[in-house]
Amino acid sequence: MDADAHLEKLLSRIALQDRAALRELYDATAGRLLAIAARMLDDRAAAEDVVQDTFVTVWTRATNFPALRTSPLAWLTTIARHRAIDVMRKRRPETPLQWQDAEGQEHQHDVADASGTPLDQLLAVQADARLGDCLGRLEPEPRAAIALAYQEGLTHDELAVRLQRPLGTVKAWIRRSLLRLKDCLGEPA
Repeated sequence: MDADAHLEKLLSRIALQDRAALRELYDATAGRLLAIAARMLDDRAAAEDVVQDTFVTVWTRATNFPALRTSPLAWLTTIARHRAIDVMRKRRPETPLQWQDAEGQEHQHDVADASGTPLDQLLAVQADARLGDCLGRLEPEPRAAIALAYQEGLTHDELAVRLQRPLGTVKAWIRRSLLRLKDCLGEPA
């Protein structure tokens, strides 16, 4: 029996959910598929993931194989190749932190810290604490209205329904509470 016929037979058994056939197909072809993926990705771990994804696809789509009228190995190779291309597309280009200029002198890129300086972080924590203190000075219902409006994005109408209060009352709570917060935080009204 030639190799293609043997692989076709295995795929037919896999279409019937035969795990032993999948294992046999894996043993017969995984090395070749791994080599293809590793050559494309230049990363063995990513290539192993591609091979695993390939066999998951084979397990779920083996029933489609007879309609393709192609070599089983070509079908498997195409699946692995497409999975490897998907991995390559998802990768972001990497910029090395160290590089050499034309004269061979080594340089480093400075990477900005997104969290800010320690002073910026301290000021943010203090501002959060001040805001929390100012919110704590509001009455419970207006504080709840402010929280729902700014944390959940509820409109005045939605607040009135949720809090079971008249629309005018909710609008007044929001307006007065914002003025009190501005005053408490020391911001001009």
